Amino acid sequence: MIVPTGTDAPIYHWPIMTAVIMVANVVMFVLQLLIPEFTEMLWLEFGTLRPHTWITSAYLHADVGHIIGNLMFLFIFGIIVEGKIGWWRFALVYNLSAIAASIIINAISIFVIGSGLGASCAIFAIMAICFLWAPENEIQFHYGWIFYFRIYAGSFMAPVQYVCFFFFAVNLLTAAFTGFGISSAVFHLIGLLPGFVIGWAMLKFRQVNCDGHDFFSIWSGNKGREQFTVSEEAEKVSQKEELREQRKLELQTAMKMVDRYIADEHFETAYKRFQSLTHTRPTLILSESRLVKIINGLESNPQQEHLYRVLLNYYLKHYTRLAVPVRLKLARRNVQQEQPRHAIKVLAELAKAELTDSQRQSVRKINDLAKRQIAEGVMEVRLDD
Repeated sequence: MIVPTGTDAPIYHWPIMTAVIMVANVVMFVLQLLIPEFTEMLWLEFGTLRPHTWITSAYLHADVGHIIGNLMFLFIFGIIVEGKIGWWRFALVYNLSAIAASIIINAISIFVIGSGLGASCAIFAIMAICFLWAPENEIQFHYGWIFYFRIYAGSFMAPVQYVCFFFFAVNLLTAAFTGFGISSAVFHLIGLLPGFVIGWAMLKFRQVNCDGHDFFSIWSGNKGREQFTVSEEAEKVSQKEELREQRKLELQTAMKMVDRYIADEHFETAYKRFQSLTHTRPTLILSESRLVKIINGLESNPQQEHLYRVLLNYYLKHYTRLAVPVRLKLARRNVQQEQPRHAIKVLAELAKAELTDSQRQSVRKINDLAKRQIAEGVMEVRLDD
């Protein structure tokens, strides 16, 4: 006897519905044993249209061997498919597959006398989906038998695609030998059809995430490429939007703190608080109004001379509205700090600027002082402004 016992396929959802469907099959089988006429009301009767039997017949079985065989493979194929899509979608896929297969069987057997029952068609549909969604994942089998009073037991792994191909080949050959007449083998092959259609459609419309290991990704050379379902992508977009809003709120709160420091005349602290924000937001720029307030606040503080000049350069890098007066302030401070060449370089940028008479006079005065310092041999030390 060979029994499937496990799989290496990734399981993202507990197989709750697989277990529920297995229990439902067992309960229905017990009712069949206790109430014989119960079966006749629910099986698929050929040549007769009874829509309720399209689903009920999938939960009936002929004997103990029939139900045990079906439940074993419902278990292993079910956990692979439900593991990817969750319980409610698996319930929908399983029962829709059963109904679709029953409708096809009902249609092709309209002139035939007989009946059909069993979960095999739905299970073959789930097997077809496994082939499309997880062909390279493996199923673990355990086996055991007695031969000449010796017990042989062990286990082996087989890829899903080989297992599916085996059952397909066996049923195809069986159906061929019987002339493709009404038989279990033909019904099993019919069960594959809704499985392939549903499995393909869910991949096509991104309703399932197979992590790039589905049949079509492998066949097209995109194996392992990151994929997202429509709902996963929408969730990621929503998460990004929430993160963006959160960061925006955090920034607003931080800038309110900067404004508070400025209002309290803690100008150095205000700038340091802003600088701390640029560690995670390197493109963040201090607003012109805040920058001007900090510059004006530090102008008369000789202990913050270096920071004052850093901020003047910062202004010139990002803004132009007050470029002329800021350059004059920077050049003047460079001269005061005996950095004449720095001062001349700063003033050179004003050559094409429109200056007032007062500003031109300031430019000449600073230039004269700078040239005098150079003539006197001032040793200029380059500072990192």
